[in-house]
Amino acid sequence: MRHIVRQRANRRRLWRRPVPSLVHVVIVGIGILCLPQILILVGHGKLPPIVSVIALAAVPVLLAVGGRLMITPAVCGLAGVLLLADQGLGISLRQSPWLLFPLAATCLLAWSLACAEKIMQEMSIAEALFGQCTVCSFLLFIASQLMEHQALTWSATATMGFAIGAALIVVCGYLLFYWLLGKFGAGRVSTLQWTQPFVAAAESALMTMRPGWAFISGGILIVIATIWVFSNRDQAGGVLFEITQR
Repeated sequence: MRHIVRQRANRRRLWRRPVPSLVHVVIVGIGILCLPQILILVGHGKLPPIVSVIALAAVPVLLAVGGRLMITPAVCGLAGVLLLADQGLGISLRQSPWLLFPLAATCLLAWSLACAEKIMQEMSIAEALFGQCTVCSFLLFIASQLMEHQALTWSATATMGFAIGAALIVVCGYLLFYWLLGKFGAGRVSTLQWTQPFVAAAESALMTMRPGWAFISGGILIVIATIWVFSNRDQAGGVLFEITQR
């Protein structure tokens, strides 16, 4: 009971925390909401789009190596994504140096999720997300101006769509994401990276009505790995990480 009261008091004092603590929160938020996307954008046009999907799908493997997830389902899920992407993955030797950018995005996102798991236990999710989104939106705006080189034309319809998208997709989506992060831990939540290629491949299969063996095998591996991760109630990965940290 005292622990709960102390935790709530700490959350109320979020904005009274030392500046270094707030800076740490913002840096972690940038590592989740901003920098991985910018790194992937740098390699856009130089690499096949599926490379960025595979890079994000490898995040659970890095967290498993760090002890926050069992390695077997992490590798199983990544193998499923690779099977789904077997036809779209082709990289020449000239393109290989650009792989450093999605690889850096993978490492950065894994580190940020691990740090955010601890932060979410100490402060309000809504307040932390507000500060992170404020800084990240500014950085993403600068990156868009420097890299995309496209003129923007604003209209009432476009402005309304942007506001609705920001409110529903970004705010509500990341509030749910952070809530899941605090409840299930970084290892389990990182497996949500597998849903994007799985849903995209499922939509493609429904349109063609001819799913191949790679889609079927990859989908089965992703489903098995996801169920395996979320049905493991003993949270072996998180316990192992805490023991090693002590």
